[in-house]
Amino acid sequence: MCGRYTLTTNDYASVADALEASYDEADAQAYRPRFNVAPTDVVPVLRGGPDGRRHLERAMWGLVAPPDRELARPPIQINARAETVGERALFRHAFARVRLGVVADGFYEWTGTRKARQPIWFHRPDGRPFVFAAIATPARHPGTGAEILRFAILTTTPNHVVEGVHDRMPVILEGADVDAWIRDVPPGVEAATWLDGLRPSLRPAPDAALVGTPASPRANDVRNDDPACLVASPTLFA
Repeated sequence: MCGRYTLTTNDYASVADALEASYDEADAQAYRPRFNVAPTDVVPVLRGGPDGRRHLERAMWGLVAPPDRELARPPIQINARAETVGERALFRHAFARVRLGVVADGFYEWTGTRKARQPIWFHRPDGRPFVFAAIATPARHPGTGAEILRFAILTTTPNHVVEGVHDRMPVILEGADVDAWIRDVPPGVEAATWLDGLRPSLRPAPDAALVGTPASPRANDVRNDDPACLVASPTLFA
């Protein structure tokens, strides 16, 4: 699963430039680098605009059942399996209607026992941001009541870099797969045909695309969200 990730770039405009995306100035003002993103956080995501261009906006991590379902405390879904995303009702509807890209530059997985969990930070060798495939549904922000998209990150089988640590990894989209994923179904194209065409992109990232480096146990606690999360103890791996 993917339960924690990072977006450490200092400047929002730099994130947008790296992804060739437009953005709103208000979102740029609200942005800060993140070293330990956790579920229910509001974070940058990539959408397809009406002009076909990429656009950055903000969404909340954790997909919930739609408001027409009467649940006292609807469960939060932070991940969805790519292999079965079209089967479960909640995921199937989101897959068909709202697909977006979650902007990140790394994600954590853990090794060790429950009492000695060691985070490993998986990231690109060059440190550039990348895009997780995600599905979303419209919802109300639980704090402000404003409309917001809530999303779940798709996971797939791990590549050789990740498999020694975890049996799943987030789907990382590249190149034209990003644009195909985030755009609406084109006019004149059957929705089922378009969605089936997206499935081949929901695959593990190439082994050369990621490296894994030990991080600090500080990342184990969601209250810690600073550069020190990425600094491993000098004695732990001596």
